[in-house]
Amino acid sequence: MARKPRVEIEGGLYHVLSRGNNRQTIFHSPDDYGKFLSLLQEQKIKLPFFLYAYCLMSNHVHLLIERRKDDIGRIMHRVLTGYSQYYNRRYHKVGHLLQGRHKSILCQSERYLCELVRYIHLNPVRANVVKKPEDYEFSSHRYYLGLAASEIVDADPVLRHFSARKERARKEFRRFVTAGMKHGHRNDFYQADEGQILGDGEFVDAMIHRIGETERRVKSNDGEVKLAREFDAVALATAVERNFGITKAKICGPGKGRRVMQAKEIMILVGRRQGASVRQLADLVGISISGVSRRHDAARRKVQEDQAVKLITEQIEKEYQRITNRK
Repeated sequence: MARKPRVEIEGGLYHVLSRGNNRQTIFHSPDDYGKFLSLLQEQKIKLPFFLYAYCLMSNHVHLLIERRKDDIGRIMHRVLTGYSQYYNRRYHKVGHLLQGRHKSILCQSERYLCELVRYIHLNPVRANVVKKPEDYEFSSHRYYLGLAASEIVDADPVLRHFSARKERARKEFRRFVTAGMKHGHRNDFYQADEGQILGDGEFVDAMIHRIGETERRVKSNDGEVKLAREFDAVALATAVERNFGITKAKICGPGKGRRVMQAKEIMILVGRRQGASVRQLADLVGISISGVSRRHDAARRKVQEDQAVKLITEQIEKEYQRITNRK
């Protein structure tokens, strides 16, 4: 199965999920939970990042990480590989412990930071493992309330949203989490699949712009090095949005409806014509690099065979040029 790209942004907030293969149990004892956390702490020292929340369930893991210098992919590869090796040694197993690779969803921090911490801490309640989140031992919730020690959780930036005074912040945070117990499962936290972006339109636009930022220097005939006109991902997404009447968030999201996929294909075709790399387009539309190549070939065939597809492609190219010429 082809791998999907990750949207890796320094300073980005990521909701990271990993599940047992076929939803099998991956933690059997307190020692197993402790081993996973020790591996996470080890990588936090080697490849620094901020960890705002965690919840280790019997067959899956939720983490809320703010990326610093190193990729989330690199961090999680080390943690999950180390845990898989430990598990297979301890339980005399072979084969894959985890279901593929982890998912990491880039989230809008100011909008979702506290919401995601609450959602992650309430996992054991939603699963009917405990009645109250503070009764669950293997999440960061007890640390937030001052009921347990932790050397790994960065709770202060979250608690400061509730009060500058630590004790008052903890009380307000407890109320906030308790109020969330009635909300149940949040589909919107999962609709942004691997390599996708969770946030409002302005945030999505900003992240798309960062994905598209690449400086390309070229030499002119007289040997002078100049900055070449760079591909503008925001302009392309806007042009496709206007012509298809579909929001950028949907076009660049995990949707697979016929019209959404047609928009993705034409975005890829026009993007390649405007100098975008396959990697840029993979990040932009949220499919694998090999998927970009397949969609590009499919779009080229459709332009040759279907006059309507050819016309809308030309309209999007013209719109892209109008937008970028105004900038």
